[in-house]
Amino acid sequence: MQINDFKYYNELYNKKNFTKVAKHFNISQPSISSAIKRLENFFQVKLVIRGNTQSELVFTPSGEQLHQHTVSILNELDSAKHELDHLKSRTTTIGLPPILKNAYFTKIAIAAREFDRQFNINNMAIYEAGSNYLKQSLMAGEIDIALLGALNVPQDDELLIIPFVRANFCVYISKNNPLSEKPHLYFSDLQKQAFVALDSSFVHNQAIKKMSQQAGFRPKYFMKTNDIHFLMNMISENLGVAILTDIVKTTASDIVVLPLLDDPQPFFTGSIAFRKNHLLTNEEKMLVDTLSK
Repeated sequence: MQINDFKYYNELYNKKNFTKVAKHFNISQPSISSAIKRLENFFQVKLVIRGNTQSELVFTPSGEQLHQHTVSILNELDSAKHELDHLKSRTTTIGLPPILKNAYFTKIAIAAREFDRQFNINNMAIYEAGSNYLKQSLMAGEIDIALLGALNVPQDDELLIIPFVRANFCVYISKNNPLSEKPHLYFSDLQKQAFVALDSSFVHNQAIKKMSQQAGFRPKYFMKTNDIHFLMNMISENLGVAILTDIVKTTASDIVVLPLLDDPQPFFTGSIAFRKNHLLTNEEKMLVDTLSK
């Protein structure tokens, strides 16, 4: 049995055609048949049978089950390759979502300074994106560690997650909006408002979805963005209201931050995370220890 056997099998499951799979990998059709035979011999089960027509393929229950494992095996191999490439380059890759990066800049600066003192800052690579995107990159092995935002208490089968902050969601609103004069709001008070929001790579969308379902209406969005500064400018111009975690600090005098009184409501958790099967280097251990304090 060879690693490529799993690749061929996965592609055959998707395409259901030996000829197309052979063409995809630029190899002969008998090579694909031999790969499937090796897998069947190794696992001592029948994986694929011919259907009523010559071109029809039917996967047995064992074949269906193996496909599930094949996807995991190939993903794990990709993650291993990314990790080993990082080790060869001696580059530590860390993911930072903009909101946590800005809110905890001092903590990040201390970690960067200590990294430079002990190792070399040129061996650190920073990737910025929303938490949802960074989580996918972390699980794929494209980055080593990441700060992540999540709703409520984060749990994951594949990631070790160390929370370091819990925060509430609030309404960020222009002082020119009449609602800004209230001391607090319920989410239902925003039913007639236009919303401006961070895009789907941020967990804030999940919070808005939960609260809108609870309030019984679908928000009307004026615009979504991945730029927190642009979002703040839209709020200042009264183009819409935004739901953000209260760790977002604004110096704009024309933006008012109001608490939400909904009960229950989701809360924001900031954590540092890495893969459970990832053996931390000395550089990564130092960053995890510093950032999780």
